[in-house]
Amino acid sequence: MNLVVEAQAQAELNDARDYYLEHASANIARAFLEQFERAVNLLRMHPALGTPVSARLRKLPLRRFPYWLIYRLHGETLSILAVAHQRRRPGYWSRWR
Repeated sequence: MNLVVEAQAQAELNDARDYYLEHASANIARAFLEQFERAVNLLRMHPALGTPVSARLRKLPLRRFPYWLIYRLHGETLSILAVAHQRRRPGYWSRWR
């Protein structure tokens, strides 16, 4: 399965990593990135694993962190649209589809 991490999702991933580096530790930031990679690998093997949020979009929580991966499947492509904090306004990423 092909993977596309959209620019806005990459920016959110980087922002979250930077937040953990500044306010927690390098180990926590590294654990966050490892959980992101784990979730992406899991989705590549089981793309329908996440919860549907619309007809085309699904979400999967990151373990141990308050973030959702918002993603779309299109054929053999898995597109990560957002790395959304769970307290952020729901659906803010819907305009990025």
